[in-house]
Amino acid sequence: MRFKGLDLNLLFALNILLEERNVTRAAERMHVGQSAMSAALARLRQHFDDELLVMTGRRMMPTALAESMRQPLREAIAHIETVVGIERLFVPATSTRQFTIEMPDHLVPVLLPTLIRRLSTSAPHVVLEIRSPVGDPTPLLNKGELDLVLTPSIYSNSDYVIEPLATNTLALVGWRENPALQRQPDLQQLWSFPQVIVRFDRNRLAGILSEEQLAVYGGTGRIAWVAPNFSCIPSSLVGTDRVAILNARLASTAARSLPLAVWQVPTPMPMMTDVMMFHPMRRRDTGVAWLCGQLREAMAEIDA
Repeated sequence: MRFKGLDLNLLFALNILLEERNVTRAAERMHVGQSAMSAALARLRQHFDDELLVMTGRRMMPTALAESMRQPLREAIAHIETVVGIERLFVPATSTRQFTIEMPDHLVPVLLPTLIRRLSTSAPHVVLEIRSPVGDPTPLLNKGELDLVLTPSIYSNSDYVIEPLATNTLALVGWRENPALQRQPDLQQLWSFPQVIVRFDRNRLAGILSEEQLAVYGGTGRIAWVAPNFSCIPSSLVGTDRVAILNARLASTAARSLPLAVWQVPTPMPMMTDVMMFHPMRRRDTGVAWLCGQLREAMAEIDA
């Protein structure tokens, strides 16, 4: 197929050439001979009136024009691959599709066991790849490397499709044998407890938490230690006088297998919402719609 005088197959070749920066390796990835790849590069150079890749020592380096094309080209190809890969009708029982989901650590021990159990019977050949958040997920959504992002609503992006998953409350958690936790603590007692926290984006949370609530949540003046993630905190509280303020579902899940006391936070705290976020191109993706439904049903099962 040609578009504005260019064979679109050449754009796929250019994408691989820019990734490999080597004609031989690019030819191997395209499953063509080296001469065919060299011919493709020559046609690309003629079309764009630019060398695109030039030899620098023993390596080929992109020109300024090629470098400016690299990211939009990768995203365009990822979009095409997404469209081609969408199943007209997703059939869970027979599908072998792999879904890649970014999931925050406070949801993994809560949601994943129930979700996997449900899918093992209803969609036995579907594969899930669960990734931890490592920064802004939108580039990976744009490239099609992520099918779905689960995230607190304060981190969602309105340029993408956002669907609610769960509304969360917070709970005060500590070792069940801690003498100070034998009954519901009051706010004055809470201020005396050494607290385990995870670093958080104060600016974002300031939109839903007051200064006093931020101080309570962040352990201001009484931080015992800073954990790398929420899911490792419950086990670290056992045998200590430390407490933590955690997602109530995570606290409840941990308390089923650990000697933990779970109490209300002794001051009003707002609800926090987790959402599902995906690229607008996936609106008609019946597989993603099914997966979102499975996540909602798994959360409902957990709450029940």
